[in-house]
Parts: sequence; C-alpha cells; structure tokens
Amino acid sequence: MRSDYAKGKARPGRAGRTWISVLLLAAILILAFPQKAEAIYTTLDTYTVKVESGYLALRNGKAFKKENEIGKLYTGETVVACPTNGDESEYCYVYAPSLHKHGYVNASYLRYKGKYTGDTMYAKVKTGYLALRKGKAFKTENEIGKIYTGESVIVLDKSDSEYWTVYAPKLYKTGYVNCAYLYEEPTRTKVDQTHVPMGFTSATSNARWYWDSDSSDILYVRMQFTNTSSYETVEDFEVYVYAEDSMGRRLYGDTTVYTGTTCKTVRPGETVYCDYIGIPKRKQIKFLYAAVKRATLSDGTVCEHEFVDWDSFNYWIVE
Repeated sequence: MRSDYAKGKARPGRAGRTWISVLLLAAILILAFPQKAEAIYTTLDTYTVKVESGYLALRNGKAFKKENEIGKLYTGETVVACPTNGDESEYCYVYAPSLHKHGYVNASYLRYKGKYTGDTMYAKVKTGYLALRKGKAFKTENEIGKIYTGESVIVLDKSDSEYWTVYAPKLYKTGYVNCAYLYEEPTRTKVDQTHVPMGFTSATSNARWYWDSDSSDILYVRMQFTNTSSYETVEDFEVYVYAEDSMGRRLYGDTTVYTGTTCKTVRPGETVYCDYIGIPKRKQIKFLYAAVKRATLSDGTVCEHEFVDWDSFNYWIVE
C-alpha cells in the first residue's frame, strides 16, 4: 500500500493551471453551471437474457467459477442493470426479479430492453442515516452504505414486508433497507441555497490518498475542508470528486463525479478531512478535483449549491 499527501492547488480554467487567490476561489465556488452528476443513475436500464442453450449464471463474484453461481437465468428473462462504482469489466451487476437476487452476469448475454419503471423513493430519518444492508436483518456487520434524509433510492423489490431491495444511486450499490423509512416525496428541512459553509480557506489545502496494492485500480482520497462560517456548526457535508489524466482529459465523462458524505461535527473555523472516497482508474489519474456540494447544519438547515462550476474545484497533482 502506498500513501501520499499534497497541497491543493486551484485553477481558473482548463486552458492554464494558474494559481489563484483565496478570495477568487471563494467567489467562483458559487458560479452557476448545470450540475448533472446526481441525475446519472436516477433511472436504470433493463435487459433481456439471450443464451444459445442452457442458462446464464447469476454470480456473487466477477469470475467464471462454478462455486460462485447463485442463480440461473434463461433466455427471455429480464434483469435490471445496477451500475457499480468503477465497474468496467465484462461482468455487469444486475437485479434478477425472477430470482429475487442481485449479482453479476456476463454482459455479453444481455440485450437492451428499455428503461426500468420501478418507484423512486426517498429516505427520511429523524437523526443519523438509513442503513443500506447486505442482508435483511438489523445488524451492524451487514451495513454496506449510509443513506441520508432526502437522498433517493430506486426500489427493485417490495415483496418483503420490512426490508425492500433498492439501488442507491449515490452509493452505486444494491442492497436492503427498512421500508418504514422510505417516502414517495423527498423530505428535507429548510434549504438555504445562498451559501455552503464548508469549503477551502486556502489555495493550498491538504489532500491524502492511498491504494491497496500496485494492481489495485481504486485510488482512495480525502481532502481538507474548513467551516468558513463564524457561527454555524456543520453536522455533515457531501463532497464531489473527479479526476483527469496527464493530458487534462476527464476520466469518467463530462458529467460523472464520485461522491461521499462525511458525518462529522465541524465547529465554526474548524478544518477537518472528509472521509475517504474511492475512485477508479488509479494509474491514469494525474489531476484530482474536489468541492463541497452540500452541508447540513446543526439546526437542520441543508445548505446546497444548486449548481457547481466544474472549473471552481480545488485540485491536486497526483504523483
């Protein structure tokens, strides 16, 4: 495993990577540019299975092994594709309604059918988060993700009276949630879109990153952010991250970002690191970018940038 840290740098545009002042950085963080990241997987695609003979195996791993088969899918059956974070292999993660299971299938045997028409619902909890789980039970060890009030999920299966199968777009994960905390309309406390107090107070904010091994494709990153308010306390904040290669080309498409929500009490003027966020294509990453999209204050107010200008993100050089 390798670990590094670097001072952040900010830039005014793609044409040049020029240093900019702290005041200019604060100003451009509120410029308007359509932010499409949250809408990437607000709908899912369905596919029809097509095999010449036999069946298409549903697997619990991305490998052709008899022992990882968890179900059989036959020609004509429908599956729902559930994109995973950085998954670009020959195997596609899907939900199989006929089996009430989710897992990997060889994408070569899928034919596009159309958009998935299941319900989109929203989490609502009094405090904390709604746990996304790998099993239908209230156990700490089966938590695989955190869904916060107002965040959406796409419902895949309602057959269980307590735990529904859902896809969580912000987490790029499929799992189970307690349906008692899902609602048809998004629920938020009062929203203030005039400012987001978590940001950069310096054009040289620190960042840290590591990877598990030289063969790993995932780079885990976290950055420093400061509560710039003089009186408001932040309870959680959401970070947007994307990357470019050495030629300045975005690695995940022009509208794709990776997100992570950090639950920390950040007092006025305090600087903290966000939680680590995993992003793919590690070996191609040269420039790393980050900005805060949303912050929840201690009084329940959700401060959120309606738009985030791509060119206002702080950036770091990964070496």
